[in-house]
Formats: sequence, C-alpha cells, structure tokens
Amino acid sequence: MAKFNLRETITKVKKNWNQPNEGEYLSLKEFMFFCFGGMGIGTVSDVVLMLNFAGTCIVIGMIFNIGIRDAVVINAIGLGIEYILLSHKAIITDNLGRLPKRQTRGVHALFLGLLALAGVLWTLPSAQFDYLLKDLFKHVALKIICTVISLYLLMYVLKFFAKKYGKFKPTMVLYGLPTLIFATLLVYLPYKDMKYSSRLLMVHLITNLIAMFRIPYNDNIDKMKGLLSSNPQERVRIYAIAPILVGLLRSIFGMIFPVVATLTGGQLNINTYRWVIPVFGGLGLLQGFLIIKAKERVIQPVEFKPKVDFKKALREVFTNKYLWIRNISDLFNDWAGLAQGVLGWILIYGTRMEWLTGIMLNLSYITMTPGNLLAPAFTKRFSKRKAMLGLRAVIILFQFGYLAIIYLQSDVMKITAFMAASLVVSLFNATHNVIKDSTAPDVWDYQQWRTGERLEASSDMFDYLKTPLRVAIGFFMPFVLKLVGLVSDWDILYDAEIRNQVITLHIVISIVGLVLMTLPFIFWDLTPNKHQRILDDLKERAGVSDESQEAIAEEVTV
Repeated sequence: MAKFNLRETITKVKKNWNQPNEGEYLSLKEFMFFCFGGMGIGTVSDVVLMLNFAGTCIVIGMIFNIGIRDAVVINAIGLGIEYILLSHKAIITDNLGRLPKRQTRGVHALFLGLLALAGVLWTLPSAQFDYLLKDLFKHVALKIICTVISLYLLMYVLKFFAKKYGKFKPTMVLYGLPTLIFATLLVYLPYKDMKYSSRLLMVHLITNLIAMFRIPYNDNIDKMKGLLSSNPQERVRIYAIAPILVGLLRSIFGMIFPVVATLTGGQLNINTYRWVIPVFGGLGLLQGFLIIKAKERVIQPVEFKPKVDFKKALREVFTNKYLWIRNISDLFNDWAGLAQGVLGWILIYGTRMEWLTGIMLNLSYITMTPGNLLAPAFTKRFSKRKAMLGLRAVIILFQFGYLAIIYLQSDVMKITAFMAASLVVSLFNATHNVIKDSTAPDVWDYQQWRTGERLEASSDMFDYLKTPLRVAIGFFMPFVLKLVGLVSDWDILYDAEIRNQVITLHIVISIVGLVLMTLPFIFWDLTPNKHQRILDDLKERAGVSDESQEAIAEEVTV
C-alpha cells in the first residue's frame, strides 16, 4: 500500500490548483468553486423548501392553517398543467431559448391563448365546485399564469445568457435572489388578518412564484455537474466527490435548525422563519454566486446553434436505447427502497426504543461517503456496466440476508445484525449510484453523436410515460399490505408475528425491485472504448484539437 506523503500531496494540489491533469478539463480551483457554489445554492433551496406548499408542511399547514385536502387538490391541478407543458419547457431549454421562427409563433400563440383562458377562468363563478375546492377556477387560472410566465422567463434568460454562459448556469446565478425574496415575503404575510379563501389564494400564488425560481435554481446543479468535463473517468470523480461537498452545509443546517428554533419560539412560531430564512438563505445566496467561476463544457463548434423541434426531440429521445434502459430501471426506485424502513420498525415496535431511531438510521448511512469515494476506483478497473451489475448483485445478496435476520429471536440481535448489513449495503449502494448517475452525461454524448443535439432537457419527456406508470406501480404495495391486514392501523406491528410478516413482505418486494432495476443494464453496451470513439468523433466534427489523446482512425460504430 502506498504511503501518504504530505509534501507530495501539497505539491500536487498546488500544481492542479490552476491547471488540470493531462487529458482532463477541470482544475482543482474550478472544482472547488463549483462545489462551494453548489453548497450555497443547496442551502438556499433547503431553507426555502421549509415553505413547500403542502398541508403537512409546518409553515403552510400548521401555522397558516392551510388544509391538507386543499393542498393536495391544488398540487394535483399544478402537476396536470406542468405535465401538459413539459415538452415546451424541454424544447425551450434545448434550443437555448432561441426557437425556430415557425415554432416561436406557435409557442407565442399557445402561451397567449393560455393566458387569455386564465383570464376567463378567473372571472367564472365556481361555487358549484366548492365541495372540491373553494375558488377552483381561480386556482387553475393562477397556476396557468405562473407556469406560462415561468416558461417565458426561461426563454429570455437562455436567449440572452446561454450562448456565453451555458445551458444551466444562468438560472443558478439569476434565480437565487428572487427565490429568497418571495420566500421572505411569504413568511411576512399577514395571514391572521385574512379570510381562509383569500389566504389560500395568496399562499398558492407566492409558493408558485417561489417554485418558479427555486426548482431550476436547485435542480440544475446535477445537470451542470455532467458538463464540467468530457473525460469519462474525471466525470465519475466529479460525481463521487461533488455531492459530499455540496451536501455538507445542507446537512449542517438540517442538524442545527431545530436547535436554533428553540431560541426563537420553536418551529411552530412564524418569527423563527422570519429571521432564519433571510439570514441563512442570504448567506447561502452569497456563497452560491461562486458557481459563476465553473464552466460548462460541450464539444461543439463555437458558432453552433441548436435547432430542436418537438417532433425531432420526441423521435430522437424515444429511439435512444440508453435512455430506455435508464428510465425503465428508474420505474422501480420506490420498490427498491422499501427495506430501508425495516430497522426503524424494529426499534419502534420491537424494542420500543423510538428515541434511538434517528441515531441508528443516520449511523447506517455513514458508509455512503466512503462508498462515493470508491466509485472512481471501480470504473478505472471495470466498465460501468460490469461495476453496476456486480455491485447490485452484492446488494441483493445482503438483502436476502435481511430475510434470515428478521427471524432471530432477540430484537437486540436483529438490530445489531441489521446495522452491520445496512452499513455494507449503504457502502455499495452509494458506489453504484455514483456510477449510474455518471452514465447520464455519457448518454447525452451519445445523443449528440447520433443527432447533433444533446437534448438534456428533452430527455425529461420520458416523464410522459414514467409518471403514470410509477403511480400505477405505487398502488401495488398498499394492495399487498392489505392482504396481511395492514391498512391504516400501524399498531398491529406491535405483534411480533404480524411485524415479521410485514417486514418480510417489504424486503421481498425490495429485492424484486432491485432485480427489476438491474436487469435493463444487462443490455448496456456503451463500453469505455465506444464512448471514447464517440468523444473523438465529436471533437473531429467540432474541429477541437486535443493533444493529450491519440487520434483514432477507426470508424465510429455504435
């Protein structure tokens, strides 16, 4: 084993601070700017997420007294409208806001028509629907208006800034301040002086404005991560290390917020949020601007102009076999995670040590950080396909071990054995997830090689298929649990026999989910050699020289 040499490490850090390794793209300085900028963006997002529009949210439900049922109905309306306009958001993003003239006219006609419809809906009486939601038509109109405005805003932000700064960075620089302003406005809302229907409309409006900015502000971190480098191995390293640093401040905030809240009247006191959101959010906002120093890298000619229409995007996305593999695998995410709650159930219903639940569950995840760091070593030795299949096989074997553990006589022995097994599962699961996540930019490279367009945003149009399928799959577990007597009375888990049946059921379905998630990747044939030939061919087309790599004369065949 190589010995750690502090002097050599310092020398290497100094060398790579402003200059990347040979054949790589990212200097250590730029990587740190990305990570610490992402850390600030994530902090703002987490602070503002405390205002998520849900009846179970402390501020919205317990302080503003917005009903759970009303929030569910309004969210369902919002999802439906966003679902319909998903493709337009994708096309605007992949065209960097500059749509072809004919398509631009169509988009303007649709958006202006929707705004006119919203105006009509706002004036229509809806008393006959009060049993469902008070002022139903106004809430529909409000969501349409906010969605259309958000798409117009995205179009012009990308049109003016994307060519110079990239597809994802502009929103991460520009959207943070309005996110924080609207979040602060919400917590200063004089809700006590408002009638319920007026309060509901106002809260719906402001949370829509928050989401309009917060979602692209936060979600584009992961998408930009895949564009920091075109070197496949360097990408894996970025996907392995960046989440650890980006999530650090968010984790710290999550731990200290409940403590800080006790000094300001507790989490059920609005005054807590009136200073926590602007103060913590403001600090995160300032840190988030460090993302400016990070650069998106795409192998394209300098004067390249994307020309993506809806039909082309739809055709190309749904004929990309690698997108099918990734999306079919993702369908069973919920099933694969069902075994994660087992340890908590044993603590709560078996040993009656509920106070220990948070500590034990957090301890079971401590191996995720070293698991992340193992990913580059795996992809250096094995192809991503072999690494993912091998890691999943180990995880599945350990979950079969869970089945044996639950029939140990002593609950203390169960907890000890589950804890040990969970540490191993968390380790390899983290490694697997980093490798799987790093396949996303590889697919974008393949898409660009096939069509000349990367279509990162258009890839989300798989949600047209995934969303209804995931909803249908989600109904399976409640149906099965009903067969063993678990409907709403969780107290039946105090019975050891019933508890073991329910836990066994969750573990079995989790194993099935893991198998179904893994099977599609058997057909993953984007090998390192194929991927490298694609990158070389893209560089040749773009006229990009790369002295660090040998020219490959072999014809690209994928």
